[in-house]
Amino acid sequence: MIPGMLSDAFGKRQNGRYMDASLWDNEDSHQLYADKELPALIKKTGVKDSTQRISVSLIELHPKWMFI
Repeated sequence: MIPGMLSDAFGKRQNGRYMDASLWDNEDSHQLYADKELPALIKKTGVKDSTQRISVSLIELHPKWMFI
């Protein structure tokens, strides 16, 4: 598990698209992952060679909605 990551889910749709949803303890932890870990993972796996687009959306959860 990556420091700061609370949960992660990965799935593939029938149309060949993938989705990865993750839950972080704070925005700084996610930014550190995006800046340091993600580029290395993309390079290591070769995902970029077969990927047309990678997009990221940040959705802030209300503290009362969070339960794990």
